[in-house]
Amino acid sequence: MVDRRGILEPEAARAHFRLTRVSPSADLAHLIERHWMVEWDLDEPYTQEIVTHPSVNIAFAPPTPTIHGVFTGRFQRELTGSGRVIASKFRPGGFHPFHPVPAYTLTDAVIPLSDVFTDFHAETFEDIEAGLRAHGWEDDPRVDEIVALHAAMLTDPSLTSVEHLSRHAGYSKRSLQRLFREYVGVTPKWVLERIRLHEAAERMADGDGDWASMALDLGYYDQSHFIKAFKAVVGRSPADYYGLKTSTM
Repeated sequence: MVDRRGILEPEAARAHFRLTRVSPSADLAHLIERHWMVEWDLDEPYTQEIVTHPSVNIAFAPPTPTIHGVFTGRFQRELTGSGRVIASKFRPGGFHPFHPVPAYTLTDAVIPLSDVFTDFHAETFEDIEAGLRAHGWEDDPRVDEIVALHAAMLTDPSLTSVEHLSRHAGYSKRSLQRLFREYVGVTPKWVLERIRLHEAAERMADGDGDWASMALDLGYYDQSHFIKAFKAVVGRSPADYYGLKTSTM
């Protein structure tokens, strides 16, 4: 099954654009989660909303290729006419070896690709990989550590707080926060919260409308805290989002 996490109203999205995802080559897989492409041909404009991941993306689309830092809000993109974007999504911290500056300097920013890479143009995923190899990188064991921590957050339901994650990682809370600020660009708390909200939206897309059980399963203090957190990021209450989803089924 295709992972829809982060794509709001995934059934409506599927009706308006085609999303292709491809795994990276083995030599880049420790830094890149996936390549992706969106293609559309629309009679009427369509706005897609994304609840973003703790990842940097590089994207190739007119008028100029861009680097997108971690976006802390809800990302919106209006699609008009016909078009295509090809891109690569880096693993949390995975862009740092290519551009070893504090990741927080890229947070909520979009900059020209040419600010980091020279003579880099791509029409295919193979072109993207060739450009990254030409630029080169120096592997950093801390990136592997962050990727492993992120994987643990995704798979271990007991990791619901920064305190839990700090004990798991063997770091003090402050050291863990510094690590994420430098390599990911957001706090561990932000990442944990975003994972929970991705899971909530995914469950709703699958037909789950039990907010009380969902809040408990995802580690929220109570249902009201879950509803407040969901609305702050998604822009709609769980009931409104779920109702919109079911009205299109």
